[in-house]
Amino acid sequence: MGLAGIPKPPLFARRALAVVWPVGAAALTGLAAPVIVAGAFHSFVDKRARLFRVSCLGVGLIWVDVRMLMECWRLSLKHPDRDSPTWEQDHEAVFLAGLNRAMILAKKWAGFEVVLEGRMHFGSEGAPLIAFARHAGPGDSLALAWLLGHTAGRMPKIVLAEALRWDPTVDTLLTRMRSYFVPSRSGAGDDRIEGVRSLAAGLDSDDVLLLFPEGQNFSPDRRSALISRLREAGHELRARRAISLWNTLPPKTRGVIASLEARPDADVMIVGHAGFGRLSTVGEIWAAIPFTDRPFLVQTRTYAAASVPDEPAAIEQWIDDEWSVIDDWVEAHEGGGGQA
Repeated sequence: MGLAGIPKPPLFARRALAVVWPVGAAALTGLAAPVIVAGAFHSFVDKRARLFRVSCLGVGLIWVDVRMLMECWRLSLKHPDRDSPTWEQDHEAVFLAGLNRAMILAKKWAGFEVVLEGRMHFGSEGAPLIAFARHAGPGDSLALAWLLGHTAGRMPKIVLAEALRWDPTVDTLLTRMRSYFVPSRSGAGDDRIEGVRSLAAGLDSDDVLLLFPEGQNFSPDRRSALISRLREAGHELRARRAISLWNTLPPKTRGVIASLEARPDADVMIVGHAGFGRLSTVGEIWAAIPFTDRPFLVQTRTYAAASVPDEPAAIEQWIDDEWSVIDDWVEAHEGGGGQA
C-alpha cells in the first residue's frame, strides 16, 4: 500500500503519542539492550557485525527523535502563545541539529556517508530554490535534507506523506516549520497539489522546497507494476516512457508544474543520487551493512529561474528530459537495470 495509502492519525492519537513517546522510547531501549548484547557476541560470527550495528543505530536514532520532541516542548513552554519572532527559526535550528546527529550516527554505526560529485551550485542569492530529487533507497530523504541544510545553507521545506504524522516528532516539528503533509489518496482530491502550490508560494529567499516527483521510492518491482498499470489503463506513451527508465520512475508533473507556477522567481536544482537505489528490500539492505564501500553519491544541476520553462507542456518535457539524464547517470554508477 505504501505511505500514500495510510491515513493520518486522528487528533486525539497525535496528542497522546506526543506525550507517551518518550516513555515508549525508554521501553524500546530496554527491549533493545539484550539485542545489543547478543549482537556484540554475534559479531564474532558475523564479521560485519550487522545485528550490533543496526540495534545500536536504532536506539541512537530513537533518542535523536525524542530529543527533538523535547526541544519542541521547551520552545512551547518558553513561548506558550507562539508569539516569538524567531519561533519558526528556533524550530529550524532544532531540525538541522537533529539531522546532523542522525547523520553522525548513521556514519558511525552503518558507514553511511554522503559524497558530492562535482560542485554544488546553491542558486542565486536572494532567491528561493526548488529541488526536484530522485527518490530511491533507505534514508535518501533525510540525507538530502541534511545536504541542502548544511552544505547549501538552505532551509529545507519538505513535502511528505501525512502518514508520517504517526511519528510525534515529525508531526510537531515539521508542522511548525511549515512543511506540507500530503493527504492520503483516499478523498484527497486537488488538495494534494494546492498544498504544494501554497508551500512554494510561501518560500523565503533562503529556503529550498524539496520535492520527489516520482512520488515513491524506486524499486524494480514498483517499476514493473507501474508499467503494467499504465498499459492496462491504455496509457501506452507513458508506459513506453517508464520502460525507457531503468533506475527511476517517471516523474509526476502536477506538483512540479504547481511549484514552478507559484514561484517563477525560484532557481531549480535537479538532484540525482546513486549507491543505494538497488537496496529496495530489507534483505538487500541488511546484506549491504556496513556501507563503508558504498557512498551515497549525489550529483546536482542548478538552473537559473529565467532558464526554466514556464508553460505546462514545456515543463513536462523538461522534467522528463532531466529524469532521463538522472537515469543514465545512475545506470553508470549503479548498473543492474531490470527488465520490462
